[in-house]
Amino acid sequence: MAILLTNGKFYIAHNRTGAVIKVADIEQAQDFYSVERAINQRNRTPGKCAGYYYIDTEKNKAKIKRKSYSDEERKIIYNKSGGRCELCGQRLLLENMTLDHIVPLSMGGGESMENLQAACYACNQFKSNILPDDFMDRIIKIFLYQTEKKCGKDMKLKIIHKLVETL
Repeated sequence: MAILLTNGKFYIAHNRTGAVIKVADIEQAQDFYSVERAINQRNRTPGKCAGYYYIDTEKNKAKIKRKSYSDEERKIIYNKSGGRCELCGQRLLLENMTLDHIVPLSMGGGESMENLQAACYACNQFKSNILPDDFMDRIIKIFLYQTEKKCGKDMKLKIIHKLVETL
């Protein structure tokens, strides 16, 4: 099993001194041997690994082929979401809805209807190949950072920060 960290364009590797670098060639990518090691690397160097996710090259040898969904299947997913993006809650027109794989195909998610949710284009692009828990963590970090940037070190912010941390 070979586990790599990628953002879809580049891969994480180490140079001769052990520093984390980004490479375009998959052959130069660091093989982490386990998902835990890849996640540990991502957590140890969040600046260099921001937006990176792990892939199992053994599971993903063939190019991932996406299934086409019928109009009827799309309507079922649309109705299940109440006509809203499952990620941000924005109202959607059926024609503008995109289908998001809850567990991305590249992370072992399936093509079943249970693994699909309605999403607006912007949210689907932002979520990309991120697992639901990692996506939620990213949203929380963005929210806290932007709130702090706007409100400064106000007492209300400290309360919000504590409340959000309990999620």
